[in-house]
Amino acid sequence: MPHKNKEYYAVLTGRIDEPTIFSSWGDVHPRVTGCRSKLKAFDDLLEAQDFVEKNGVKQPKLVIKKGAGETTPLLGNEAFYAVANGRNPGIYPYYHGKTKPEVHGFSGACHKHFRTHSQAEAFIEDWRNSYADVCRREIKAKLDQGSRPPNMGLRGILQANSEYDISEDITKMTEKLILKGE
Repeated sequence: MPHKNKEYYAVLTGRIDEPTIFSSWGDVHPRVTGCRSKLKAFDDLLEAQDFVEKNGVKQPKLVIKKGAGETTPLLGNEAFYAVANGRNPGIYPYYHGKTKPEVHGFSGACHKHFRTHSQAEAFIEDWRNSYADVCRREIKAKLDQGSRPPNMGLRGILQANSEYDISEDITKMTEKLILKGE
């Protein structure tokens, strides 16, 4: 039986504007990987809220998805292993022999098991949207500081499925921006 999923993530620092409690690891991972961050995972929302409050935050932002708290596969039922970032992102039927080779030793891997196929799909989509948001914010910050793109071509920003560190993609995008006057 797979272990019980942590369902809520209190993020105090990372690539966020304000302390936030999320219900999807897919939303959290790009915001805390490859940067300084402070976070903790919890089984229920009240524990996450208590943690945030004990860290001096009275009203954290809440990003809670429909069905939160109900993603752990049920005993005797199949599980769906979602790989949002790994060698070959996708949904797999088993961890050992299927999922593990996709994530083991892969820097920046993001994966989790789910009760339903649709939850696994939503997790992958959450990760993609969060990763895109992190990249957009980083590029916007560099543009606001006076950087400019050398051209409007976007080739070479992302890599095909291969070994890489998630922060490398963000670095590549920001390096493509050239400071004014250079």
